[in-house]
Amino acid sequence: MVAAALSGCAPAPEPSPTPTPAFASEEEAFAAAEEVYREYNEAVTARIAGASTPDPQDYLIGSALEADIDTLNLFSARKIHLEGTSVVASFSGESADLSTAATTVVAAVCLDATRTRVVTDEGADVTPKDRPETSLLRVTFVSVDGRYQISNSELPEDPTC
Repeated sequence: MVAAALSGCAPAPEPSPTPTPAFASEEEAFAAAEEVYREYNEAVTARIAGASTPDPQDYLIGSALEADIDTLNLFSARKIHLEGTSVVASFSGESADLSTAATTVVAAVCLDATRTRVVTDEGADVTPKDRPETSLLRVTFVSVDGRYQISNSELPEDPTC
């Protein structure tokens, strides 16, 4: 009986906080995603140059991370590597879902690869002759702890910029 009386005096549980979106507007979300993509591209350039940091994989999650690992394994098996730098020619936000704390952004990224080439470990240039100078990628970002990570990157049906 005493336990029943005391339980009525216990404070009510505090309500759970409602998750709030990490970004207030699409423009803010697009700008944050673009910043992450440009940092990622700089990390890729550093890796191509032989630096161990920053690690491009720190910017990836999910299928984008798996694809990067697969590509590195494929290059190693074929005894090829990249040389040079790719440049983000343009970044255009296409859509943003800001309805939850785990916001997502989809963007069109045009990469200029004219300054990169595929080279064998012996130094022979094996860059495909029909490789386009620029490529359009559809990139999906997901916010993790308030910062975007690249979760997917794919060539659309028409990959021209």
